[in-house]
Amino acid sequence: MFIRLCLHATFASVKINSDESMNFNQIVTVAAPEYGRLPETRLCPDQYVGRLSEVLNHLDFPFRVAASERPDSPCLIMVMESPHRDEFIGIPGPAKGKTGELIRQHLGVAIDCTELQDMGLILMNPIQHQCSLGERDTALYRDKIFRAIWANGGREEFTVRLLATFKPGDTLMNCCTLSSSGATGMPLRHLVESAIRAALPEVDSIKRTHPASWKYAGNCGKTWYY
Repeated sequence: MFIRLCLHATFASVKINSDESMNFNQIVTVAAPEYGRLPETRLCPDQYVGRLSEVLNHLDFPFRVAASERPDSPCLIMVMESPHRDEFIGIPGPAKGKTGELIRQHLGVAIDCTELQDMGLILMNPIQHQCSLGERDTALYRDKIFRAIWANGGREEFTVRLLATFKPGDTLMNCCTLSSSGATGMPLRHLVESAIRAALPEVDSIKRTHPASWKYAGNCGKTWYY
């Protein structure tokens, strides 16, 4: 596909070829020229990771398969943000490492799962590329790379994946990050919520903080408003 990159910082406008890795490389080069290295170019796929009864308070997800292999029965679709470091250790997958641990430990606190035990859990990132560029301090690059991708085809690509994954009866949970301290523009989670509402206007998403923040008890069931 072609992506036109128009960033206010450089007023650059370039057409990018059809290779997915080159698309991301070009975005990083224009949006964060100071990075100066080749980024991780693998995509982190959306995955179905089992029923909630198999996930909650367990040591690991029972399995990981493509979201397209989900069951026809209702699922909880957790929309996060973009994969970070652990997600690219070995075969890429969402919510690996500490984030996955926090989901398994605290999802039952973040929302009432009493009646949801038979629901499946699908993990989805609005942006499947590593917007943090692997830097431990996510404030360095994550927001500007996320916004650059989102403005240049990322929103549309997420919409396609969401519509391909969502089925009637599913519950949608928007757990996207707010944004880094001092970041300007619409919060990342509001960008994602806007896309969700446009794609699925009849769906009222559950809004919670990103699972990485659930290590603090006060954040587990914290609701935010669009």
